[in-house]
Amino acid sequence: MKKILFLCSASAVLILIFSHPVLVAAGCARGLSLWYTSVLPSLLPFLILSGLLVRTGLFHVLNRAYAPALKKLFGVSDSGCYAVLTGFLCGFPMGAKVTADLVRSGHISEDEGRYLLGFCNNVSPAFFLNYLCASRLGCTKPPWGLFLGFYLLPVLYGFLSRPFFHFTVRENKKEQTAMHRVDFPMLDACIMDGFTTITRLGGYIMLFTIMAQFLDLLCVPAPVRIFLGSVLEVSSGIDLICSVNGLPYVWKAAFSCACAAFGGLCICAQTQSVLTETPLRAGDWLKGRFILVLPALLLVLLLCPPGAQAPGGCW
Repeated sequence: MKKILFLCSASAVLILIFSHPVLVAAGCARGLSLWYTSVLPSLLPFLILSGLLVRTGLFHVLNRAYAPALKKLFGVSDSGCYAVLTGFLCGFPMGAKVTADLVRSGHISEDEGRYLLGFCNNVSPAFFLNYLCASRLGCTKPPWGLFLGFYLLPVLYGFLSRPFFHFTVRENKKEQTAMHRVDFPMLDACIMDGFTTITRLGGYIMLFTIMAQFLDLLCVPAPVRIFLGSVLEVSSGIDLICSVNGLPYVWKAAFSCACAAFGGLCICAQTQSVLTETPLRAGDWLKGRFILVLPALLLVLLLCPPGAQAPGGCW
């Protein structure tokens, strides 16, 4: 039965591709443009640098600045604190990638990795401020109130969900002080790993933007099409939400933030792709995303007055 369903689905996809080449080309162009202009320059340097820090053990040196506070807040190891930092600062799917690297290299346990996945893999601050707030919501100044509230939600989720994860934090001082020199084989491995990851992400982005283009063929009401687009890919979903005529500004902001909190199935596929060769699964990340969607929507409704017409006085 599964084989028959797979063959039927594959045949339907092939028919759509060959019968609508214009939509496929538009989806490819949009996906490649998003990957080349945004994802590659913003993520590739972090992928290579993070790989070096994990392989050499130098991330323990960085941990001295912020690990004491994060350990008290989340009850994680020194190594886990590094995943918290990258997951909040670097954006999807760097939090998952660093967590997977730490589990793979034995720096953190499998259970700690599952806990970190629930709240450490978020949309990047640059994407939130530049694309969502400035470009799509029209904010002329950074909405710091919304920004702080949006990122405090996963922090709160991480703090409240800690009692449900039972793992022992073991710190090996000898392991932390053991550093490895950077050599060319290690650098080559980090570069190739970074390019492999970023290329894989580009393929997923292109695939899901093509799927988003096919939504135009569905004979469904506009709200359903916008919802499906938001579920598929975060940037396309935000673009669809903000382009709706007649939708009050406060609801555009609320639905856009909820979309950013979820991340979309494209990010889910990217997250699963960086978890290969580990016992971690994207489902551990999805649980946190589902829980954060409604609070993100309510946050905007609390911060922005219902009758607001412009972004200037909302936050």
